[in-house]
Amino acid sequence: MSALRYVYGILPSTAAASVDAASLRGIDDAPVRSIADGPFAAAVSDLDETEWGPDAIDQRVRDVDALAPYAAAHQAVNAKLLDIAGVVLPLSFGTLYRDDARVRDMLREDARTKEDRLDALAGRAEWVVTVVRGDTIGPSADERLLDLDREIASSTPGRGYLLEKRRTSVADAAAERADADAARRALQALEEHSERTYREVVASGGPDVIVLRVSVLAPRERSAAIDRTIETLSQSLAANGYRVRASGPWPAYRFGSLP
Repeated sequence: MSALRYVYGILPSTAAASVDAASLRGIDDAPVRSIADGPFAAAVSDLDETEWGPDAIDQRVRDVDALAPYAAAHQAVNAKLLDIAGVVLPLSFGTLYRDDARVRDMLREDARTKEDRLDALAGRAEWVVTVVRGDTIGPSADERLLDLDREIASSTPGRGYLLEKRRTSVADAAAERADADAARRALQALEEHSERTYREVVASGGPDVIVLRVSVLAPRERSAAIDRTIETLSQSLAANGYRVRASGPWPAYRFGSLP
């Protein structure tokens, strides 16, 4: 079997022995081992080239459902590496090299940037928090909607039709204001316990209206405070028709790639 080196992440070389001793399993249940060079080590699995070569990867990425377990395995390995080493620069899913020598070449490239990012992320983790608007916003969001509903109920059909069109405009404006307020409240609460935040660009459309998706970087010792903040936000924003989804703590996928 010709094997490729699948790289999960980069960590300090001082953690290489601990990674090897942990007997981790990754994609395709393949053992995870370290390749060290200078101050860095890469956590890798040896994968069959016929299953993970360029053509095979192109086929895999076309089926999101089939790809999901592999992406989950990638994340799970990086989460364990974070526990072992205290810091990891997670690489993108599907990062492959021909052999150990190519991995070592990668570790030598731009060494100063790798070192700076590992230093900046040591002892830290990332959370991803998303605020989603439900089908309707809470009635307290804009009392004018209630006034219009009462007026429509007592109007003639012609006037009611015109008021319905006006109500649509008022409802859209009310939702935009409520969305901005929900995003502001969530971001402000999370920033109190974080070192850095990164507000993601979100696409419009789809079944959910995402009003905020933010990556949060914080020391792992603040995990309990972050979790309490997320729970408090979930309860307070639910009264206005919003749901809060959160995941973490993760290795710094977003902040590992930011200057």
